[in-house]
Formats: sequence, structure tokens, C-alpha cells
Amino acid sequence: MSKAMKWHYSEFIRSRKEKLINMLISEIIFLKTRFRRAINKNEIYYLKNALDKLDYLLNKLKDNSSDMTEEDFDKIILMIYQIFKNIAENLEGEIIE
Repeated sequence: MSKAMKWHYSEFIRSRKEKLINMLISEIIFLKTRFRRAINKNEIYYLKNALDKLDYLLNKLKDNSSDMTEEDFDKIILMIYQIFKNIAENLEGEIIE
């Protein structure tokens, strides 16, 4: 692979990683805002659990200075999706009851 192609690929991966980190920060801010307004103990529990998981992912991404493979990127996106799916399912039950 030529140096130009390696540089371009490296920039592409770094850009994806930065976007992922920015997305995680935005979601953490959103959940913290919701957490502060929460009254129901179950809602607080679900939000706290999700915040812990997202914070863990964010720290792992920040600490990992190596390039991120497309497979790793996709896994992290799926993990974030699952975290929010769990929040939605759990809070939906709380709102209906």
C-alpha cells in the first residue's frame, strides 16, 4: 500500500473514531440531563447503568491510541444501539405503569 493510501486510510479511521467519541459524549450529556430530572428509582437505575456503560466505552476509545478496525467500529455502534434499546424498553415499561 502506498504512503498516500495509508495516510488516507489512517485519516478515515481517525475521523470515524473522533465522530464516535463525539457521539458518545453527546449521548452521555443527554442521559445525565435526563438522570438529574428522574424521580422514579427504576428510571434512575436504568439511566445510571447506561451512563456507566457509555462512560466505559468512551474511556476505552480515548485510551486506545491504535487504529480502529471497521469490525471494532461496527461492534461499538451495535453496543451503543443495544444500550439505548435497553433504556427505551425499560423506561417504556415504567411510563406505562
